[in-house]
Formats: sequence, structure tokens, C-alpha cells
Amino acid sequence: MSGRWAFVDGRWSPEEEATVPVMDRGLLLGDGIFETVRVKAGVPEFFTEHFARLCNSAQAVKIRQPWSQVQLEALCAEICSRSDLADASVRITLTRGAYKGTLSDTGDAPRLIVTCANVEHTDPAIYTRGVSIAIASFPKVHSIPAHVKATQYLPAVLARLEADEQGCYETLFLDGRDRVLELASATFFGVVGGHIVTPPLRLGLLPGITRQVVMGLAKKLRIPCREGILLRKDLPTLSEAFLTSAVRGIVPIVTLGGPRVGQGSIGPITQQLMEQFRSATGR
Repeated sequence: MSGRWAFVDGRWSPEEEATVPVMDRGLLLGDGIFETVRVKAGVPEFFTEHFARLCNSAQAVKIRQPWSQVQLEALCAEICSRSDLADASVRITLTRGAYKGTLSDTGDAPRLIVTCANVEHTDPAIYTRGVSIAIASFPKVHSIPAHVKATQYLPAVLARLEADEQGCYETLFLDGRDRVLELASATFFGVVGGHIVTPPLRLGLLPGITRQVVMGLAKKLRIPCREGILLRKDLPTLSEAFLTSAVRGIVPIVTLGGPRVGQGSIGPITQQLMEQFRSATGR
């Protein structure tokens, strides 16, 4: 038994006993959205931003979202308390409810699922040695609005399998024009001539919460930071690179598609941001 709990349709259960109906639209159709929230010392981080993105996703795909920010934030804290996890990642999943033989919305109640996982197993070496990143063998094509954090994650799963096969930590997506987009489950940042550059959201990127935080930290540190187009051919010119995500924070990238990034070690700008992020979040 893991000791973790789950919240499904208003009911608390031990994770091993929690169930979702086999006719759920999220399972059968990928008809759902989600948010992953880092909880530190029992307190959800940047929850206002996560809640806003969840509501935007729900509105974009026309799924009803009747829960308030206070209710969902309390659920995040309670699931960690029940699971005896002070440091955790909490996933909030919202599906359109039951599938009744039609793709139309049948007015069924939306289904709320809250689960959690321990993040203490994260290898601390990724923050001191950096990670290797593969480049996806196929372009990322957005079939739904990019700002929707949808449960349809098969392209990301396939990209991660490619990373595993190459002994890499993550995979970087390009589009059909060789423009850098994002990683399978993280935002990408590069450093060019002392300037931080991250691909613009208009290319079809998820608006990462930690992306937003890091751009604010760069401004505070007076490090030039901007959105900009990066092409595959630009990657060897990067002096530094790093990824960001809600659970992992800032992770330095030391090799990209095989060749090393810069000197193949954590660069000074990445180090500054990591230290500032640690001061801001306690991790």
C-alpha cells in the first residue's frame, strides 16, 4: 500500500481502491483537462495561476468547472495531509463525465479527480550535473488550442519513449519549420549572448506557470529575457539552456540532441536563476 489517497467524484479513497467508471469520457475520448501543482510544506505553490489556467482550459473546451479556487486549493492541501506528504505533486483532472454513445455534451456532471505523488524521489543530481535532452523525430502539431492543458498526451508519451531509448532525460519538440517549441512536459529556455530566450507562446506553446515565474525572476535580476524564435540550427550556438516545470522547477540542460550545450556544465545565468528560484520557493 502506498499510503496515498485519491479524491474522485466527491469521495475520498486510498489510491489503490479509487476507481473511475469505464465509460468516463476522459478515458475513452481523452475529453479532459488537468493541472499539476507542486505542494511544498503542505502549501500549494502559485495556485492562483494554476487555477486561472484550469478555468481557461475548461472554458476553451466547454467543460463546466463549478469548483472555486478556495475549494480546489483546500483539496490539494487535504490530499497531501491525508497521504502524509509535505512535499508532493498534486494532479487535478477534470473530465466531461460519462460517455453516452455520442460526442455531443449530454449534460452529464463533470468528473473531478485529484491525485498526488511523492516528489522526493527526484534525483538531486539533475540540479548539480544537468540533464541530456533528445530531439523528437517528429514535429509537434497542435490539434487543439495550445493553451489548453488537455489529457491528450500521446505525442508527449511517444517523445518521452524516444528520450528513454536514447538515455536522455527529456525530449525537445520542433515544429514542421524546425522552430523550437517546448519539451514533452516542460518549457525550454536558451541563453544567447547573455540574453535568455524562450519560444513565443504564439507558436502554440502551453503557457507554463513556472515559465512565467522564471521570466519575472530574470527581470528582478536584470538579466535580459525575451520571447524569440529559435531554430534547430541555432541550438549549437546556445551558451546555456534549461527547462522549467511546476514539479521540477529549473533544471539545467548540458547536452542537446547529442552535442553539449556551451561548456557542458551549468552556466552562470542558469545558476543565478536556480538560486533565486530556491530563495523564492524554498526548493
